Amino acid sequence: MIRNGSDPRLRSSELRNGRHELKYLIRPDHAAAIADFVQPYLELDKYCVSRADDQYTVRSIYYDSPSLACFHEKLDGVRTRHKYRVRSYNEALSVAYLENKRKVGNTHHKTKTRLTPDTLDALARRDYHAMLLRTDAHAGAQVLDQLAYRMARDAFAPLALIVYEREAYVYPGQHDIVRLTFDRHLRAKVYPDLSDLHVEAGLTPLLYHWTILEIKFTGLIPHWFRRLNTLFHLKRQACSKFGMSVAQLLGESPRLKDGLRYASIY
Repeated sequence: MIRNGSDPRLRSSELRNGRHELKYLIRPDHAAAIADFVQPYLELDKYCVSRADDQYTVRSIYYDSPSLACFHEKLDGVRTRHKYRVRSYNEALSVAYLENKRKVGNTHHKTKTRLTPDTLDALARRDYHAMLLRTDAHAGAQVLDQLAYRMARDAFAPLALIVYEREAYVYPGQHDIVRLTFDRHLRAKVYPDLSDLHVEAGLTPLLYHWTILEIKFTGLIPHWFRRLNTLFHLKRQACSKFGMSVAQLLGESPRLKDGLRYASIY
C-alpha cells in the first residue's frame, strides 16, 4: 500500500510535462462566440457528437476528511495536493472510474482506474479487504490503494456530488495536446452516497447564467490563445467546481477566492 498518497512514478520529467489548466468564468453569449473562434483549430470531442446540444454530463463524487482537508488545501493554495473522486458520465449504465487528480506547482497530473460493480460496492461498504483484492501492479489500480489508505487514516468519505454539462473541443487526432471545454449548469449536493452518482434529485444549482471555460494543454500554450484572450478580454480566475460547491453548500468561507463569489449570482 502507498502510505503517503504520492505516486513514486511521478518523476521530474513528468512534472515538467504535466498538464496546464487555465480557467475563466464567462457569459453564455461569449461561450458561443468562443466556440465559433476555435472552429479552425479544434474539433468537437467524439463524446459530444450526436448528443443533445453537443454536450455530455459529468458526474463526480469527491472524497474529503471530516475536517475538509482537501477543501482547505485548495483555498490555502497548497502547492502539492490530491483530489480523489469517483467519476461517471451521462446515464446510470455508464462506466465509473476512480481518479486521483494531483496538482504539483502549476501543473496537473491524473491517474485513474476503472471501477467494476463489485469494486464500487466494496468502496461504498468501506470493505478495504475486498477493495484491495482488486488492486494490481499497474499505476491506475494503485489509486484504489491510495484512497483506501486515506479512508483508513484520515476518515475520507464522500463529501460532494458535483454534476454539470460539458461541451468539449480537442485537436484533431491529438486529444491529449489541447482540450477546450465549456462547463454549464453546475449543481451539487453534500454528503452523498456512492449510489447517488446518477441521481438528479436533491442537487442544488450553483452557477446562474455563468459558464466555466477551461483550456487544458501539455507543453506550450496554443499559438491562437493570445488572440482569443485579446478578442474576448478573458480574465483568468480560480473556478474550482469542488471549491465553489463546498463553500456554498456548507457555508464555508471562500476567503475571497476569485470565482467563488459568483456562485450565487443570478
